[in-house]
Amino acid sequence: MPPPVLPEAACDRGSLIVRPAHHSYPVSIIILALRAVLEAAASFRATSTLLEILGGLFPQFEGSPVANTVQSWLLRIGLHELQRPKEPADDWIVFLDHTLQLGTWKCLVMVGIRQSVWQQLERPLAHRDLTLLAIVPVEKSDGEHVRRCLEETMEPIGAPLALVNDEGSDLVKGAELFQQKHPETQLLNDIAHKTALLLKRELLADPRWEAFTKQCGQSQPKVKQTELGHLAPPTQKTKARYMNLDPLIGWAGKMLRLVDTPLGERPTECDLSRLDEKFGWIQDFREALGDWTDLQAVKNCGLEYLRVEGYHASAASTLGAQLLAVARTAAGRRMAASATEFVRQQSQNVKPGQSLPASSEVLESLIGKGKRLQGQHSRGGFTKMVLGMAASVVDLTHERVCEALDSVRWRGSIAVAPGNPWTVARQPASDRTPR
Repeated sequence: MPPPVLPEAACDRGSLIVRPAHHSYPVSIIILALRAVLEAAASFRATSTLLEILGGLFPQFEGSPVANTVQSWLLRIGLHELQRPKEPADDWIVFLDHTLQLGTWKCLVMVGIRQSVWQQLERPLAHRDLTLLAIVPVEKSDGEHVRRCLEETMEPIGAPLALVNDEGSDLVKGAELFQQKHPETQLLNDIAHKTALLLKRELLADPRWEAFTKQCGQSQPKVKQTELGHLAPPTQKTKARYMNLDPLIGWAGKMLRLVDTPLGERPTECDLSRLDEKFGWIQDFREALGDWTDLQAVKNCGLEYLRVEGYHASAASTLGAQLLAVARTAAGRRMAASATEFVRQQSQNVKPGQSLPASSEVLESLIGKGKRLQGQHSRGGFTKMVLGMAASVVDLTHERVCEALDSVRWRGSIAVAPGNPWTVARQPASDRTPR
């Protein structure tokens, strides 16, 4: 039986043969390795092993890179993206936020997208739509520091059309100071954080919510090591809790339906004999769950619309009609009215025919990927892997990969790029795994 042939569509044309200058592996292998790390959340060691396995199946694969080689590709791609000149324009939209790490240091991350590109999209923003503008390590941040970083980053490409942030105090202050010198720049707040705050306000004003979360907290350890362990309520997040309540409220709705199901009609695949004993309390929150589900529906409806359409001249009227159609309770209608007013305020300076992003969730997601690559619990603080965020926005085409690897080279144990203020070292490693 002949060996399988790698589909041509899996790689750019010629990438199975073409090798970047001074490299042992073709572009196809490099792209596959980087996609495994960035898109499939594979570790560098797992990626090396995966390529070794594929090498035994496809004759086009010649050897497999060691983990350090894969890491060096990622760092060089990221460093090139961070350092490459960005196109000057008057329609840059900039998202900014901080990423935290153990210790006293954090990084100010700035990404951008051209407004002309944003308006052509008919979907929420993705990492590949972004351009990495800056990653600035800082031990202490305030409004003045954020302003200086904005000035230094935007000076070569022009003042941005808009700045989008999550209303962090130093980010807001820095953006306001920047706007004083650049009044043409609009300041926009993230709708995801705003709707989470509106949801939080409604829930904390409802005494039933505190009683419900208390019951969930008490039930989880009671059933965790029992036959009902798979029905335990999901663990609540300690950070951004009100941005992530869908699993908890969804669990409560499913559990209420299960408890309401007559004994003879309940699933027989598992032992539910103690279901009422352990989870009968959910029936006390039947009416409350209707209110909370309504609030969550209003929140999700607003996010679904604004992630795609953004802030624009008629955003408030269009969104208001959609939210009122969704809201079924007094709490839901209050939240709908507050969200609509917030969108009206954010959209009031947007020109007719123009649209600006309403959500910075894409940056939150990018920072989350950076934390995974960095190692959430790195006790040494930030490392060279912070460049993984920069690599994550790169469209991994044949041309971009070759350009990056040709521009950023290892000199001894240091990654070198023209005008590079970063020092990125690696451990010595052979280019191939022994075969």
